[in-house]
Amino acid sequence: MNYNEVMSYYEKLSYNKINLGLERSSKLLNELGSPDKGQKYIHIAGTNGKGSIANYTYNVLVDAGYKVGIYTSPYLLKMNEAIKVGSEFISDDDFARITSHVKNVIESSTSLNKEGLTCFEILTTVAFLYFYERKCDFVILEVGLGGRLDATNVIEKPLVSVISKIGYDHVNILGNEIEDIAKEKAGIIKDDSLVVLSPQDFDAVTLLIKSYCDKHDASLNCVNKEEIFVHDSQNKLEQMFDYKNIKNLKIKLLGKHQVDNAATAIEVVLALKKHGFNIDKSNLVNGLINTRWQCRLELVSSKPKIFIDGAHNVDGINTVAEFFKTNFKGQKIKFIFGVLKDKNYKEMLDKIAPISESILTVSPKNERALDAQTLSEAIKEYNIKTRACSSVEEAIDLVLSESVDSSIICICGSLYYVGEARNLIMQGDFNIK
Repeated sequence: MNYNEVMSYYEKLSYNKINLGLERSSKLLNELGSPDKGQKYIHIAGTNGKGSIANYTYNVLVDAGYKVGIYTSPYLLKMNEAIKVGSEFISDDDFARITSHVKNVIESSTSLNKEGLTCFEILTTVAFLYFYERKCDFVILEVGLGGRLDATNVIEKPLVSVISKIGYDHVNILGNEIEDIAKEKAGIIKDDSLVVLSPQDFDAVTLLIKSYCDKHDASLNCVNKEEIFVHDSQNKLEQMFDYKNIKNLKIKLLGKHQVDNAATAIEVVLALKKHGFNIDKSNLVNGLINTRWQCRLELVSSKPKIFIDGAHNVDGINTVAEFFKTNFKGQKIKFIFGVLKDKNYKEMLDKIAPISESILTVSPKNERALDAQTLSEAIKEYNIKTRACSSVEEAIDLVLSESVDSSIICICGSLYYVGEARNLIMQGDFNIK
């Protein structure tokens, strides 16, 4: 199959189909010769911050001279973005070649439940094969959903298991209580392993992770917020902080939460140093400052200021709202907003409504999308100017027509549309700077 044929194959699988479980992935990987075995893994679960922690860690290790594979999801525009080694995403040719091989093995197998296999499981398998081929020194795996039954959790034992901040999301799958959600995330913890835990909003989460570590004889390193000192700065596009005895670290990713994520990555690096890997302070400094993560409070225009963020749950939206309250006190924000219908969008609106000048709505290109008109009707209850737009391009055109150089615009919500918005803006078709 060529690349276009491979993409048609994935589309027929339905990218958004969720069917948690490890048996199908384990059988498929066994039939492929177990390419998941023998790699040095850093495995990251959590509700928010997984991708940022993965990228901070990745950049530090790359700066230290290691060949690093990284698997993250969801992608923004092209499925290849989920799989990267070094500075390059998997090529179209390699992606098509490996996917074709996996498809042939699936179709020739007599033991696999072919109907049960999901797009995510096959994509994860392609990632394992690619990392095996490239002989990576490290592989960073971001959990897709949950942890315990996520396809990435077929690995036997990672060098480090990481639990990022846990909040309420996917409650219809993971459970309504924060303890239920935390149990699913904690499912990546393996016996006699190293675990790093990000700062948490819920004491119950920290206690539960500690109990899992005790049960599995795992060593737990918790990021201590009291050991984080954030410097005051007039530069709103950069943050400087100290963590433990490491001074004057800088990051370009915005929002207070990104300092917590960076501190988590530092703990991962310190854990790897315990394993004997050669990573020095200069690698840490360079890796953190060089980390970019698209659509995470990303500034894509200065006049007017346009921020893009893939905040797709209540916790993420609250982080966005707090960023604007802290950095642009008293200023009202023009939002473009689109979400999936299984999200708690009314509580999300509660977070951004107090700082909103207007909210234009869009429908993400996803079978689970909340209709833009339904979302706009909900916004009217807040007495905020709103309008449902037929496309992302229409929403950007409209918000720019009503803005001046000093305006602040935030395009946020589902990653299934913010990537498209970013691409439209970066193409340069709009009159912005």
